[in-house]
Amino acid sequence: MIQVDLPASFAIGQIFAFLSRDYLKRTPEKFSNKLLGPFNFYMSCGFVPTGMYLLVGWPSWEAMYLTDWVEKTFNQPFVAGFYVLFMALMILFGNIGYILGHDWYLKGKGQRVIYGSIVGTFLAILPFILRWGVWWKIGTYAQIQANQGYSFFANPFFGGWLFFMGYMAVATVFTGVWLKKKASKG
Repeated sequence: MIQVDLPASFAIGQIFAFLSRDYLKRTPEKFSNKLLGPFNFYMSCGFVPTGMYLLVGWPSWEAMYLTDWVEKTFNQPFVAGFYVLFMALMILFGNIGYILGHDWYLKGKGQRVIYGSIVGTFLAILPFILRWGVWWKIGTYAQIQANQGYSFFANPFFGGWLFFMGYMAVATVFTGVWLKKKASKG
């Protein structure tokens, strides 16, 4: 969900910076270190595809049914541009989290990375709390406003959601383990 994915991107950057801390503490190159490339590969090919899949397939659900304009991409450059901007912002927020974590480790303020991870995770969970239960119904904005739609667990939504969440989870764990291993080797 849009409101979830952006702070989650930042939190992932912070968490991956934490996993890479052994390397980041001894590497002054914030924008050209050897782990930033693999992190960006993960963001582009592991994290972002899940958000984009859901935004393209179920745009109003991804916007937590706050508006219907995200459904109207045909002949609407602003809405189509929003999709591209959303993709870029997910990558950017992840990079901000990772590079900021790197900066904090270089300055001896590594504890801030833990706080950044917690704050980012909290902000990613907060929309679920504030809009409790909105994700259980799937449909267009008009369908949900008319109290229609179908269950979160019905296909085609649930099967696709499960596949992409599984893909993202595997990519996240694999990348986290790889970063931790590479960071400790130097």
